[in-house]
Amino acid sequence: MARAWTLGLDRRPRTLADLEHFEPRAIVAVRTDRIGDLLCGTPFLDALHRRWPAATLTLIPGPKNRAVLTGLPFVEEGPVFRRDPASWAALAWWLWRRRFDLCVSLRAESMAGAYVAAWSRAPVRMVTHAEHASPAFNLILGADDWHQTTRYCHAAALIGAPCAEVRPVFVVPPEAARRGAEALAALAPEGSGPLVGIQMPNRGGRRHARRAWPIENIVALAGALAADGCRIVLCGTGAERPEAEEVRGRVPSAAIAPAVPLAVFAAIQRGLDLFISPYSGTLHLADAVGTATVAYGQPEQVSGWSPLGPRHRNIGGRTAAEIPVPMVLGAARDLLAAARR
Repeated sequence: MARAWTLGLDRRPRTLADLEHFEPRAIVAVRTDRIGDLLCGTPFLDALHRRWPAATLTLIPGPKNRAVLTGLPFVEEGPVFRRDPASWAALAWWLWRRRFDLCVSLRAESMAGAYVAAWSRAPVRMVTHAEHASPAFNLILGADDWHQTTRYCHAAALIGAPCAEVRPVFVVPPEAARRGAEALAALAPEGSGPLVGIQMPNRGGRRHARRAWPIENIVALAGALAADGCRIVLCGTGAERPEAEEVRGRVPSAAIAPAVPLAVFAAIQRGLDLFISPYSGTLHLADAVGTATVAYGQPEQVSGWSPLGPRHRNIGGRTAAEIPVPMVLGAARDLLAAARR
């Protein structure tokens, strides 16, 4: 279907050499899945802006990840790509009325990326990696790293805009920073111990259940860190909220972060000394704002999604339930001790 949509468009293969004198006026990018997936791709969005600062850069998001755009001031928000075909017609018409010189999909195997590339009618339709790449694209960069963040940093270097750091990009807006500071002050009004955020796991669906730590482990971890003098902030919204309430009932000194917009939550995370989480969107958000993290999950998550650098620890197990509390607790204590030193 993607090949059919590209009939009549320029389908000549392009190379990196074609970008040397290329000066696009308008760029459209697309990533429509989850918050963490888009955050891992933000280094390449930032690279596109740095490589062609005069061009407008628009992102087609999905309904689950559009909040990430609140931390990308150099990106304009386009129409949301939804699963219902009726919305595809509206998006195709929106793209048809505009003229884009470059289209970039941050996910080669994405149906949304292939459709947006074809509908954009851009002469250069770029994808970062070759795996399952659609015929809608005529420039494949070849950044085929398995690790998600390094993949996009590799792509950034290929287009001539290397990343200063291998981590996601998220700029906390001033108003969100103010609200986050107020929320954090209310959560931890007293004491001088380190502030440690603990993300409650998502248990919805079989895949998430395998990746979720048992609640007994979370209670044990929170209790041990509280006994060390840490001030605990439990993080979770929606279905995660009742479990946070249960943990607080068993660790009374713990506080629960309020349900706030993503940018405000990023400001709260920026004020933490440590954030402990399964592999999730909030983990990548903590990495983006510079907070130390301890992450735990399955081996493929560690190899493909781990925050990188000395301020992070990544712990893997065949299932999350097999990861012992002392291992996560030891990593947290090591990072807090390193911060004190």
